[in-house]
Amino acid sequence: MSGSLKSTTVRNVGYNSVAKIIQMAVMASATVILSRTLAPTDYGIVGFAGIFIAFMSQFSDLGINSAVIRKKELEQRELFTAFTIKFFIGLVIFILAYISAPLAVRFFDNPAIIWVIRLMAFNFVLSTIGFVPQILLIRKLDFKKIAMANLLPAILNSVVAVTLALLGFKYWSLVIALLVMTLCTGILLNIFQPVRHRFACDANVATYLMNFGGNVFLSGFITFLIFNADNFLIGSVNGATNLGYYSLAFNWGSMACTMIGGIVMSVLLPTFSRMQGDRERLKSSYLKVLQVISFGGVLINMTLFVVSRDFLTQVLGHNSDKWLPALTTLRILCFYGILRLLLEPVGQVVMALARTDVLRRATLLVAAIELIGLYPALHFLGIEGVALLVTVAYVSQYVLYYRLIRLELRISFRELYSSVGPALWGALFIGPVFLVGESGGSNSVSVLLLEIAGCVVIYLVSYGMMTKWFLYKNIISITRTFR
Repeated sequence: MSGSLKSTTVRNVGYNSVAKIIQMAVMASATVILSRTLAPTDYGIVGFAGIFIAFMSQFSDLGINSAVIRKKELEQRELFTAFTIKFFIGLVIFILAYISAPLAVRFFDNPAIIWVIRLMAFNFVLSTIGFVPQILLIRKLDFKKIAMANLLPAILNSVVAVTLALLGFKYWSLVIALLVMTLCTGILLNIFQPVRHRFACDANVATYLMNFGGNVFLSGFITFLIFNADNFLIGSVNGATNLGYYSLAFNWGSMACTMIGGIVMSVLLPTFSRMQGDRERLKSSYLKVLQVISFGGVLINMTLFVVSRDFLTQVLGHNSDKWLPALTTLRILCFYGILRLLLEPVGQVVMALARTDVLRRATLLVAAIELIGLYPALHFLGIEGVALLVTVAYVSQYVLYYRLIRLELRISFRELYSSVGPALWGALFIGPVFLVGESGGSNSVSVLLLEIAGCVVIYLVSYGMMTKWFLYKNIISITRTFR
């Protein structure tokens, strides 16, 4: 990276990091309270409704966001044509979701699902409020304001959800909190980046947006199938309770990926897009990003793997085995979270290089594996089998993506290993902590904290020794950027 772009990127990642860490801390605390207050059935209802909402959401973007962000020069008519398309798509989707919501009862035998879907679908209209200001802030690489616009509503979401849950609103607490967060986000984005919204329609611009976004949309649609086919099948076949176990395990197993992805990935597309003509620079930046996210992601997920039993019983279960049936599933999905996180930056490289055809083929491969194997996995191995299949299917993308980065960026396997190898070895070194914890059979918060401390210390020391403390020195150097 050039000096100015590198400095800007580091600052943006820093802003996102602070915001996400605070956000995740608040959300994690809220999730603990909600897990103790709500029943698995409540999570199952909202989780199943989320499948239908996620399906509709695939048609709410059509790749327009990525197309507008990547464009080198953006005129007003192009921006507001994109806004017009987004608004009318969101409105149509809300109407369709409202009308078709009763059909969900055919798959999920609980009438509450109807109004849950209808209210959650209103987010498609609310979210368009912040579309234009967010696009402008991203293109200016002003992630400080974006971070604030996401942090405050997320905190409000947690406060509202917990308050309503404690007042006895059950699953409605999650739905109402989601609507409040979306509305608050849109308002804050408009405060930070004032925009006079207007509708516009330029046929040539619309054609460009749809052409670029075609493969992105298709990949996103397939990704929806990948991420929700498991929930749909579990909810339809095994009911709300088992779906609640699986949803909780999936959310925590992929939480590090979501957190770090939210911190780094949103910055990468506009940053990598500015390097699209300089492959050597793009290669170097990608490898550095891979090293940093593997360092944090592996530490978080392997620590969760080690303490998973005590975490479910002591933290989420409040000294009970309420969530213990999700144990094996959670442990499997801890590895899924690591693998998914390591793969995320490649998607940003693919879009920066305009190779969305590879993105499409990779997601098609995962979808084929999952859709073929989901029912047998659930039938013979239960939700644990589904978690294992999801992990294996996701890994299959490496075949196509490795070929792309080897040809386009000249990245060798050895260079990839040098970026992620120390983190993987560090994960192996904390294995004895897991064995000690399993054999001890103790269920106390003090033991849980001791296990976490042991994992962190062993990982940090082993990682530092293998890299000659190079990354730590870089982190210290980077912190000076904010002085």
